[in-house]
Amino acid sequence: MTVTQIAKSIEKLFNAGFDDDKLILSMQLEDIEKIDGVTIQDINTIIKFKKAIRTKQVVKFLTGKEI
Repeated sequence: MTVTQIAKSIEKLFNAGFDDDKLILSMQLEDIEKIDGVTIQDINTIIKFKKAIRTKQVVKFLTGKEI
């Protein structure tokens, strides 16, 4: 995954109103499914982003390293 791909997925998340750590961490799969134009790749990225926030490894996530 490139930074550009990650950014596009996160932008969809932010545009859907999930623009705060608490909101992102409280998201359910049903919330992700409602995001306009979300793809399987986006869902995978969002799940990993949630994990990065929860484990305080956002920079590691953004650099494409496994968490």
